[in-house]
Amino acid sequence: MVTAVASDIPHADYIAQLSRHLASVPATHIGICRRSAVALVIRLVLANQGQRYPEFVPPHDSTRAAEVQALDRFLNAKEFRKARAQLLFIQRAHHDQDPWSGNIGFPGGKHEAGDGSDQSTAERETREEVGLDLSAGFVHLGQLDDSPAYMLCRGIKIVVSPHVYLQTSADTPAFTLTDEVASAHWIDFGHILDRIDRPVQPFSARYQSIEVDIAARIFRAQAQTKPWWFRALGASLGTLHYTVLPLPYATEYSYHNQQMLGRRGACARFASDTELYLWGLSLGMVAGLVDLSLPLAPARLPIYRSVSSPWPQLGSWMWADINAVANAIHNSCWTPYLRKPWQRTTNDFLLTHFQVY
Repeated sequence: MVTAVASDIPHADYIAQLSRHLASVPATHIGICRRSAVALVIRLVLANQGQRYPEFVPPHDSTRAAEVQALDRFLNAKEFRKARAQLLFIQRAHHDQDPWSGNIGFPGGKHEAGDGSDQSTAERETREEVGLDLSAGFVHLGQLDDSPAYMLCRGIKIVVSPHVYLQTSADTPAFTLTDEVASAHWIDFGHILDRIDRPVQPFSARYQSIEVDIAARIFRAQAQTKPWWFRALGASLGTLHYTVLPLPYATEYSYHNQQMLGRRGACARFASDTELYLWGLSLGMVAGLVDLSLPLAPARLPIYRSVSSPWPQLGSWMWADINAVANAIHNSCWTPYLRKPWQRTTNDFLLTHFQVY
């Protein structure tokens, strides 16, 4: 079988495949009362700005099949053959009491009593945080799997419902950033596809990670006072390295909250002057989106595992053997065929057979 280069495939083909899979592959729902929702917003930028932007013609009926067919016709326009897809990311503002302070993610927030659904939550929060009205000029493509936010050794803290939208109009409305958002960035989808064509090995020259003190995550109350047993445990356990996907951003596609300039604080850990550092829950959502958008069989991408690879690593100097075993399992077993749309996810299996949630 002839291998392929992911970055050579037109971006519109990824979005068309994503639309089909979101319509045909049900999202995993985790039944838990504390819920939130985010919006993953995609737009297509024409290679030639002088070209006419294709017109999206809504379907005559509201069936899912008709919506997918309408999107296929829209995305098959010749103007989109060289268009670049962009995905909207935000950097959250620095707040001392916010566990996700400064992180890179998507507009969204907690479910409120007046929200009729998770989709309503995602749209309301996006409108409030960045000023985008997703009900006009955007199409809701569907929902990704629910993403549980775990606290180390403390179980599920909250469940996040990711909803995917595609901009169908030529012009993007101007952003209005609230004090919860430090900046907003349209990131070229090609930077994400690069991780498919050029996978990263643990602790290699291109490997980047967010380091988390294991003892501090388990015993948050003692992290300030640091008693002797806490320091001894910290020295024994070391740090956990969460994989980072660096996302270069362009100035012309970036918007900064002027009130936040010069007040980076903890935000500097998750972004530089040229890159955003995507990790954790948001990186997992992007990995799921990429899996569903692949317009070709994973067998044609033999080195591809996931854009969120490698798995978290323990401190290399102390836990080298454990890391080696985990990475061997990852390289031999963790393939796209074990994930949607090619296979049922582990969450589906657990929900069906053990009702763990």
